[in-house]
Amino acid sequence: MPHDQTRPRPHSEGARFLQESFAELVAEHGVPGASIAVLAGEQVITAAAGVTSLATGVEVDTETVFQIGSVTKIWTTTLVMQLVDEGLLDLDRPVRDYLPELVIGDRAAGEAITTRQLLSHTAGFEGDIFTDTGRGEDAVERYVASLTDLPQLFAPGETFSYNNTGFVVLGRLVEVLRDQPYDQVLLDRIARPLGLTSVSPSPYEAILHRAATGHMPTRTAPRRRRRPGHWPAPTRRPARCSR
Repeated sequence: MPHDQTRPRPHSEGARFLQESFAELVAEHGVPGASIAVLAGEQVITAAAGVTSLATGVEVDTETVFQIGSVTKIWTTTLVMQLVDEGLLDLDRPVRDYLPELVIGDRAAGEAITTRQLLSHTAGFEGDIFTDTGRGEDAVERYVASLTDLPQLFAPGETFSYNNTGFVVLGRLVEVLRDQPYDQVLLDRIARPLGLTSVSPSPYEAILHRAATGHMPTRTAPRRRRRPGHWPAPTRRPARCSR
């Protein structure tokens, strides 16, 4: 008789089931490596499969840290809303009221865009500007300074269009209102209060941990990704923080 996968499992049985199922999925979909944490009542069940890098073959474990890319938009949004809660920011005032250094190609639109529109991906300017302004505490500031010719695609608030550029602008807004670099604000106001001790905004810090290399899919197999992203804590710790 087939095993009933819906019935409750003891922790050890659930852990075995998760590990086996997860490993099968990772292999089936050609994922180089991954880890997972499931919050089951008061218990956190973890599993890992694959390798940290196709070049080295080092196995992923449940303490491996991964690049999280645009998941950081949730963190940036949280930092912005903390400013709102403290009365330091009005979502519906123009961003330039707080960030006069923001100058884009369409000057009139630049004067009108609000923080709410940046958060909701409705600011209307080109959203995929990936200018590399290097490392250092002024990297975000230099990125915003590079936007003087940024094209406006539609009027602010007119429609939704996913916007990476806008979230870097929000990061700079956080820096200015907190008078601290973005990375430091992130660590002080999100990572450390949640006990996420392995969060590393810099790849130079990530190498102190068991870090997975980013990969990009190709038609035949994944390949390593060159550009590093933000590095979070191992999966177990965010799962505990969700309780």
